[in-house]
Amino acid sequence: MKIPNAALAYRESASIGATPVGVVVLLYDRLAQDVHAAIAAMKSNDVEGRSLSINHALLILQQLQGRLDFSAGGAPARQLDAFYSHIRGKLLEAQIRRSPELLLTQAQVITQVRESWAEAERSTSQVPAAVAPSAVETASAGTGPLNLGA
Repeated sequence: MKIPNAALAYRESASIGATPVGVVVLLYDRLAQDVHAAIAAMKSNDVEGRSLSINHALLILQQLQGRLDFSAGGAPARQLDAFYSHIRGKLLEAQIRRSPELLLTQAQVITQVRESWAEAERSTSQVPAAVAPSAVETASAGTGPLNLGA
């Protein structure tokens, strides 16, 4: 079995048993991975690799943004919407400017927000079973299972 296939199999199996918040964490992981891959491609003058990585990151942002529930999520959903739009703009700017530094800054911000989602996942997994489903629904703000493949 090739390593990329093993990584894909791992991501798929992790997403199957994940809570909605857990899926968001997995998407953030893949988003950061795509940005780092774009940085590496940019540094090695691999235009195709850079474009593929950034395009995949943009698709993940589209999925995250498209799953926001503004009526249930209120201000946090609007803040996430603005965050995803900002990241999208910065990824496109980095692509045009060919700026690995700008990409690295976005990867760092993505990782920080990912940690907040991971903390939410940990805290909801420690809630008693009778309370956990509603807490997960509230924290997920309408996100659902998504394809984590390449």
